[in-house]
Amino acid sequence: MTIDDPGSGGARPGWPQPAEPDDLDRAFGPDTASAPVRTPKQRVGRGALVAGGVVVTAVVIAVVLLTIVGSVQDGVGGVFPRPQAALDRFHSLATDVDGVRRVEDQDPTKTSFASYDVQSTVTLEPTLSDARRTAAVRALQQAADDVSGNGVRVFAVADLGALQVGISADRDATDRRLALARQLDAIGGVSGARCSWADDAPSDEPSEQTVTVVTHGTGNALGAIVAKATQETHTVFPGAAVESAAP
Repeated sequence: MTIDDPGSGGARPGWPQPAEPDDLDRAFGPDTASAPVRTPKQRVGRGALVAGGVVVTAVVIAVVLLTIVGSVQDGVGGVFPRPQAALDRFHSLATDVDGVRRVEDQDPTKTSFASYDVQSTVTLEPTLSDARRTAAVRALQQAADDVSGNGVRVFAVADLGALQVGISADRDATDRRLALARQLDAIGGVSGARCSWADDAPSDEPSEQTVTVVTHGTGNALGAIVAKATQETHTVFPGAAVESAAP
């Protein structure tokens, strides 16, 4: 049986004695001895490395975010909206339509984070026959349908002379506008009609259409004309706004 040597601090005979303990070792045991302290130069170097890493990470994140935002604005690879490209494409297609004299474009309008509306005014020869007008409106509607999409909606107003008709990718709505414009133009005292939408809000929704009848009528005659125009308009586009204008 082995007996500890008195005064040896509990170490068994023949075991190596520990080095002189430091304050932490003495107070809390050998597992809590203090760690070496870094020199000021080491602390500065480590701090510089951490700060540099943070700066590099922030720059990378900023570049990625700017790229994403720029892509949404300008369009990249057909993934994001490209309003100006859509407007240019519609302009080219509309110019080639039989009977078109000129195409005037407006600036694209941003409607949400990644959605745009583009509009043009297409002026046709005023002497076109009804059949050629119908064909031209159909061709413009098809062009709007072909170009619309990917966050861009294409609209146009076809100026047919006495009639002005809103063009959109919706063929049914476009056909109804043309038919209504002709119907209103046939009302006694009416010399022209515009069937489209409010200037600042192109839409195919029936209640968001705006119809204007051009007339010399005044007083009771004007009231009767507007009432007749409103009745016929609401049959086609319930809730649409109806206005009158002098030639």
